[in-house]
Amino acid sequence: MNEPEEKKLISERAADLLIGLRDGDAALVYLYLCRRGMTDRDQAARDLYLPKQRLSEAFERLEMLGLLPLAEEAPVKPVSAAEPSDVSASPLPGGKYELPDYTAAEVRSRQESDSAFSALIAEAQLIMGRPLSTPDLIKLLGIYDHLDLPPEVMMELMNFVADLYRWKYGERRRPSARAFELEARKWVEHGITDFEAAELYIRKVRDRRSQEGAIKAAMKVEDRDFTDTERRYVEQWLDWGFGAEVIAFAYDKTVTKTRKFSPAYMNKILMNWHEKALFTIQDIQEKDRPIGKRSSSAPESAAHPAGDPGNVWDTVNMI
Repeated sequence: MNEPEEKKLISERAADLLIGLRDGDAALVYLYLCRRGMTDRDQAARDLYLPKQRLSEAFERLEMLGLLPLAEEAPVKPVSAAEPSDVSASPLPGGKYELPDYTAAEVRSRQESDSAFSALIAEAQLIMGRPLSTPDLIKLLGIYDHLDLPPEVMMELMNFVADLYRWKYGERRRPSARAFELEARKWVEHGITDFEAAELYIRKVRDRRSQEGAIKAAMKVEDRDFTDTERRYVEQWLDWGFGAEVIAFAYDKTVTKTRKFSPAYMNKILMNWHEKALFTIQDIQEKDRPIGKRSSSAPESAAHPAGDPGNVWDTVNMI
């Protein structure tokens, strides 16, 4: 027997998009909005214990996926004042990934008794270009001990962060222990906890970085880096499996239709292709046809009467 409609909080399409996004904040905010039927961001931030910056980024990602405003099929059921809300009892962000507050004596003892931890300290000093302070050492021990990252994975992580800093800021800026901690949390949250997974992730990031120049050129981004919003869009498009050539094709379609660069409009185009499993320009040109396209023998005026969207770009433009 089918599940009662009132128990279906979100559609299967929304669930698939959220799973593919792999972003806990966005999923939490979407469920909250579906359940509470409200968009008061200040109240949402208080209920979810989310900083406003993270909440704003979650809204942007949901808009990028086309999940905001809420889909019509998503039921909106306000919670009455008398009804208990599990949301308000959510733990503070960080949870089990918050590092313990070790003492200086505990750090010294571990450094003397654990040769692997001592080697990590030496590597961190080389990368950071200075002796480590007590807070630095406490963070390193927390990553190593509490987040339980093996020494070889931590070596990969620290050098990966250093490489990112060189690429983004140049040789003069070195990473901090806090930068190692933030990256380590991300790795643990995504299951990157062994050497093989770390190597695979680093290779993926480097491959994407090598595509960035071509994507910037395709999107006419010159003499500057991507904005945070642009980068999130690009990351999503790459996650969907699109290369620079198809992204350039979508950019051309966007500018042709809107007379400007609109990341949100461009995202609708690429989302449409992703949902149709069209990942090459040849497939797009051959298979991306409007529903109910007339036969080639029909006169042009009959095939595309005034006001009738002749192809998917007009359809997208009407959304």
